[in-house]
Amino acid sequence: MKIYYQEQPPKQKSGKKGKLSKAEKEKLKKEEAERKAKEEEEARLRAEEEERERQERERQEKEERARIEAEERKRHAAEVGELNSILEGNLTALENQNAERRAKAKWDRYMLCDGSPDPTIPGEINTYMNLWKEDDSKNDIESVLKESQLTHSLIGELSFLLDDTPEEELSEKDAVNYKQTILELETLLAEKLDIATVDLLKDAASMADQETSNLQLVQQNERILLMLWGNLSKNPRFKTFEFEEQNFGFELTKQLASLDIAIRIMHLKYDHLSHHCRTFHSKKKKKIVPPPPEPEPEPEEKAEEEKKEGEGEDAEGEETIPGMEDLTLKLESEQAEDNEEEKKEGEEEGDEKKEGEEETKKEEEAEQAPVEEEEEEEIEEDEDVVDLRQYQPLGGVMYFDLLHLPPQPKNAKGWLMTQDVCDELKRMPYPGNDNKLGQTLSGTLPMGQTLDPKAIASAAAAAEALGAPPVGLNFTLPENVLFSEEPQMAYWSPEGKHWRLDGFADMKYDEDGRTVSVKTINFGALTCTQDKHINMPFQSWELRPKQANNALLTIIAALVEIEIEIKEGLCCFRQPEDSEIKPELENIKEKWVTPKELIQLLYSAGVNLFPTTESKKYVSISEKEDLTEEGVYQQMALTASHFAYSWSKWNAESGTEKIVIQGTELLQDEPVIEDEWSLLMISSQRAMKLRMTEFDDQFTEDFAEGTEFHADLYHMVLDLSTEQGTDRMKLSSFQFVDAVYQLLSATRVITYS
Repeated sequence: MKIYYQEQPPKQKSGKKGKLSKAEKEKLKKEEAERKAKEEEEARLRAEEEERERQERERQEKEERARIEAEERKRHAAEVGELNSILEGNLTALENQNAERRAKAKWDRYMLCDGSPDPTIPGEINTYMNLWKEDDSKNDIESVLKESQLTHSLIGELSFLLDDTPEEELSEKDAVNYKQTILELETLLAEKLDIATVDLLKDAASMADQETSNLQLVQQNERILLMLWGNLSKNPRFKTFEFEEQNFGFELTKQLASLDIAIRIMHLKYDHLSHHCRTFHSKKKKKIVPPPPEPEPEPEEKAEEEKKEGEGEDAEGEETIPGMEDLTLKLESEQAEDNEEEKKEGEEEGDEKKEGEEETKKEEEAEQAPVEEEEEEEIEEDEDVVDLRQYQPLGGVMYFDLLHLPPQPKNAKGWLMTQDVCDELKRMPYPGNDNKLGQTLSGTLPMGQTLDPKAIASAAAAAEALGAPPVGLNFTLPENVLFSEEPQMAYWSPEGKHWRLDGFADMKYDEDGRTVSVKTINFGALTCTQDKHINMPFQSWELRPKQANNALLTIIAALVEIEIEIKEGLCCFRQPEDSEIKPELENIKEKWVTPKELIQLLYSAGVNLFPTTESKKYVSISEKEDLTEEGVYQQMALTASHFAYSWSKWNAESGTEKIVIQGTELLQDEPVIEDEWSLLMISSQRAMKLRMTEFDDQFTEDFAEGTEFHADLYHMVLDLSTEQGTDRMKLSSFQFVDAVYQLLSATRVITYS
């Protein structure tokens, strides 16, 4: 039998009920209200206390800031004066050194006894050019290439003088003469190369290749590579030819393969054409100064003018009586003496007043006569014209010329028969104006002339209709030039004096093999172009000291990373070991040169880190006031022996009037630890250390505690430096300071990062 137990509910304690009474509810509400009120009162008191503390803190900070600003105002003039004195001293020393260097170079040039002419002396350089032009005994290609080395040396000497000589020391007349001499030397060299080419083509049969029966010749020196091909066999099967060692080939059309033609490929490892282009130079701003209002003449001046006019009228209308002129002068002299004695007292009393009024008037006129700047008028160009402010030709100039092959000597019964032909190099027009390339002799152009660009601009699609399909080219890019993107082909228009992009088709670029293949109807000067700003803006930069008068500038650009070591007045380029090594830049590494020379080496190698005044149109930048930015570069250079600087992300947030960079003292040749950096803010009025760090979430201009405001970055760095760092900075030479400044000013890392 099963027994079931029923669980009984727990009994309620005596005195307790299931529901609260009304009185108990009221009591609980009252207690809750009192508790909330107490909490609110405590929160209010706490908020009031915090507000009082905040206000007190702000008051103290305001007072401290006012005190620091007052102290900064007291020493502002002294700091500005001290900095200007240092900069002027360095500038004077630098100018003296450069003047001595130029004087020594001039003396060394005068004492040079190697037979070369002085290109700055018109008599010597004109004699040199005339003798070479008239000397027919040295028209062979070997002699021309040998003489071209001296010609290039003279051109380089004149170019250096134009770039290095200060404007006040180089007269406008001399500058024009130097430029004209450079142009004449380039023209003479081109003529001599043409004459040497004609001589080779006249005797092409004797140099024919045994396998193809065509002329194939290569001659070169350090700056010029000449490749010559002559169509002696006229075999339509030989439409393609390649200079294997030079990695250059071409493919002719069927019509050309059966004609008396020659192909000349002349690679000049320099660019002598771009500087003739209008967009090669930066735009010049014209300063417009409104003329000051002409002051009204004084009553005395008016009387004198009227008197002079009356005298002039008398002179014209009346005859002069003999002796009357002397009497008049005597009377006027006596009257003037009496008047001067009467006016002396009044003039002495009014001198000071007049001087004050004149100064005030000049100041008012200066304020009322603003100086306006007007940019050079922009000339609209065809979209196919290369803008050299945005693109740069790289790898030199490559001439691809279609030439007429002259009749070759023939052996007949023991006689060598040679047809008498003109010694002028004949360039064949392509496409032919009459669509019949066989009639080339009547359509040849004189030396140095090409077809009108409008006639050539019909490119590949229209070329078939002309009966002249495009010619194929394939070549390898120079091994010492870095192309960071697919290059664009351009040809030179002599008429427009600019590079053009039209007339090319089916371009293919093999990045690994660095080879380019393209079809074109353009003959003449060709080049490869690349965007000048492909490495801008920079990702980051850092300038850190290694020792006294020795620093390292590192720039991580968009596609390359470079290091530039600066020692005294020289610098050298390096590639960081942990970055991607660019073999194209190996030949410029570890070369100690001046900053100007290094800038040119990097630019010519395809590494453009040097913006121009127009670069801001093509690059997103953190624009700053020019004077403030230049001043910061000068002061960074003064302190670069012991103080490190770096890029800051907050620079873009600080506006155009303020510059924010990171900085710290560094006395060991080692990388900076991230926690050691401080944020420094500089404006045209003051410099200070910020309380915030690079890793904060929001930008504020609160100054760091325990620091002071200064008139400039230089004195702020002195305040943040140890005695050892200050002593090292004082050892900085003006050559080192100038080298650092040149590189910072050329790269403009503050704006373009």
